[in-house]
Amino acid sequence: MKPVFFFTLLFLTAKSIHAQHCPYDGTHLVAIAVVDENNKKLTNINTVFYLQEVDNPNADSCTSRPGLIRKQFSNRTIFTKKINERFDRNDYNTELTDRLEKEGVFAAANMLLTINQAENTCTLIGKSETVYTNYIYQQRKFVITYTFNGKKMQQPLPADSIYSLCKSSEDLKHFKTVTVKL
Repeated sequence: MKPVFFFTLLFLTAKSIHAQHCPYDGTHLVAIAVVDENNKKLTNINTVFYLQEVDNPNADSCTSRPGLIRKQFSNRTIFTKKINERFDRNDYNTELTDRLEKEGVFAAANMLLTINQAENTCTLIGKSETVYTNYIYQQRKFVITYTFNGKKMQQPLPADSIYSLCKSSEDLKHFKTVTVKL
């Protein structure tokens, strides 16, 4: 009986259990560094940048968030305001901005956005031989789009440049920004 109690207690205190209670579950960060021709990070950016989903012929069939995703990047001030509005309970907003500061995200990136789980992963319903639904989780593919000197530009966003914000994730410890040169 003692071993069962011990393993039950150990299981309940495991780190993986905490992930279920993370206020940022399903929230992902995409951050870019917009630089000039000398690789100097720009502070006053007049160009509008978008995260645009591409190459998904099944986008309209995604169950949680149908259609191609298109979201605008924000500078740090606006991004922080959005974080404060979304997570303004129990100091989760302050905790998140402190984490982003500590991990060097704000120092490395000047344009940021968050996407939720449905925007990050397209959930499709596949054929099933049983009464259970056969869900297919498809990572969405993104590019960064913007117009510079009257010309529409696109830059691929590597899938590993989408970082989970859940506290149990180690993603931010490996944060590297995507650089866009104007």
